[in-house]
Amino acid sequence: MDDDPGTLYDLAFSFAGEHRDYVEQTKAECERLGLHVFYDRDKNNEWWGKNFIVEQRRVYGSQTRFFVPFISTEYFAKPIPADEFQSAMMTAVKQGDDYVLPVLIGEVQVPSELLRPHIHYLRVEDYAPAELAREMQRRVGAGRITGQPARDIGEVVQEAGRVRLPKVAPTSFSKYRELQVAFDYFVTQFEAAVGQLTELGFVGTVERLERRLVIRIERAGDTVYALDIDKGGSFGDDKLEFGIGRHRLGGNGINGYARPFFDKDAGHPMLEMTDFSVLGSFGAGTQQLTKEELFDKLWNRIVDQLEGRA
Repeated sequence: MDDDPGTLYDLAFSFAGEHRDYVEQTKAECERLGLHVFYDRDKNNEWWGKNFIVEQRRVYGSQTRFFVPFISTEYFAKPIPADEFQSAMMTAVKQGDDYVLPVLIGEVQVPSELLRPHIHYLRVEDYAPAELAREMQRRVGAGRITGQPARDIGEVVQEAGRVRLPKVAPTSFSKYRELQVAFDYFVTQFEAAVGQLTELGFVGTVERLERRLVIRIERAGDTVYALDIDKGGSFGDDKLEFGIGRHRLGGNGINGYARPFFDKDAGHPMLEMTDFSVLGSFGAGTQQLTKEELFDKLWNRIVDQLEGRA
């Protein structure tokens, strides 16, 4: 390879078997560009009769310049990729974040204790295998110039001194502030979304009151959808309450509510949504959603209703 005899590979790939086709194509493109890639099936004969997990740990710990995990929902659900990732992250404790070059597949969210939020990643959806290989070639080239060394996992284990710490919400978290943040977000999003209905023959209005957001959608003078979102109410002043059909006489029911909380696994605030009928998922239990996800569900529900009226 190069002037470091301990470094056997430029890149070590780790992935779940469901994505082998894409990974194999990427490996082939990398080798066409002159890169040395660790790939498990290349070792079938050499590791015959050996403990392959131990052998893989050795590669990820001291024989590769960069570790490339192809992270998907399947990746952390399987013991072998999870072990590979843990070994690599122990190495990164000493050598720095640039040892791990994450590639995400699909809508996967990596827990912050496994991959810190500031670490940049690429997405498979944005790169064909040949394009991703060129990105890797540029990164390996930069690593060679700066003398990116191989990693010694033994030294990392001894020197890192890293222990598991409890997952806790930050002391600065405020459920009332997050309630206001979500409320303001819904105001902005509904104003933008409702305005696009005009060209389809609907008239939408969004009125913001002190503690209530009033959304009304009409067609030919008839109210075809009505949604009120209140800050606080009968379920407590730390919740958003959703009521549909309140434009009608006596229509003052509650069709769902959302409670802000800090998701310690995700590392950011979320909303715990209890739905009675506003989302059409009564009986499904609570859902833990970001404010963006909850808005999408609310809006999609409205669109479904409007399509039935058009």
